[in-house]
Amino acid sequence: MNYKPSLAGPAATLFAVLLCVSLETTAESGHVVASVNRVMVTGNEMFGGCMAALSVDPQTVLPDCQSWWVTFSCSGAFTDPTSAYRLLDVAQLALATNKQAYVFFRDDLKHNGYCFADRIDIAR
Repeated sequence: MNYKPSLAGPAATLFAVLLCVSLETTAESGHVVASVNRVMVTGNEMFGGCMAALSVDPQTVLPDCQSWWVTFSCSGAFTDPTSAYRLLDVAQLALATNKQAYVFFRDDLKHNGYCFADRIDIAR
């Protein structure tokens, strides 16, 4: 008698594990309307190389983010450095002109616990 083992059991188990893992790692995104209180540029890759401190805590929208600061990843880890420095430029413009900024960030990409801001808008 030929016995052929079934792969249905292991395949179902693998599917269930992958489903659980994917549910745990779903990225969240959010935004705040805030003033930019500070900007920071580091000489190394600490905090992604550049950040902005906001008047509204990103943790109020995404609890996995660290308080008050967002990173633009000028180190190039999450975007190319040119784009990151352009995001920083807009943050500096908001700081210099005292304009409100719309800052969009995500909690799946972080430097030292600070969420990555992938978009920043200012308006007149």
